[in-house]
Amino acid sequence: MQIIRGNIIELIPVTPRDKQNIYNWCFHSETTKSHSGLPDYPEAPIASPEEFFAKKGGYEDYYFTGERPQDGRGYLITNGGEPVGFVSYASFHLNQGVAELDIWMNSEANCGKGFGTDALVALSEYLRQTLGKHTLIMRPSTKNERAVRSYNKAGFTVSDEPIAAFMQPEYLPLFGNGDYGPGGDALLVMK
Repeated sequence: MQIIRGNIIELIPVTPRDKQNIYNWCFHSETTKSHSGLPDYPEAPIASPEEFFAKKGGYEDYYFTGERPQDGRGYLITNGGEPVGFVSYASFHLNQGVAELDIWMNSEANCGKGFGTDALVALSEYLRQTLGKHTLIMRPSTKNERAVRSYNKAGFTVSDEPIAAFMQPEYLPLFGNGDYGPGGDALLVMK
């Protein structure tokens, strides 16, 4: 099991037994209001577990087993041995050398402490050195200013490039509009 170390966090590969916690942290925690569901994100409704773990675009089993590292993987973000959040990357839908990162904390108490920024820096370095990912992207809601600031601290910058510059054409109909609909997400890039 490959543990990735940052300055204040460690990234531990998730296993199938982590699935329920990761789903709950995303869609049924106090941090959910920052990225999904009513009232602020009607365009990004709360996903059911079936949608979240769906084949073809969801957090499939390989995120939790490590069987397809070229396509994606998930990690617990830990501080002092305690889980504080989740970070993942996906590449199955993107051009060669590109990966998309996603992250969320498990509680508001773990936000604003640098855990997320450190996790993104550590994972980005790992992806560049180990998997040859030269370009990393993130697509938070334009309304989630706290997330955009954190991603900027990790080295991501807002890009005016179209998502088509990074995505395989056959996946544009499914993922081209992002989670927040046309114009609803900010494309951040690290090269």
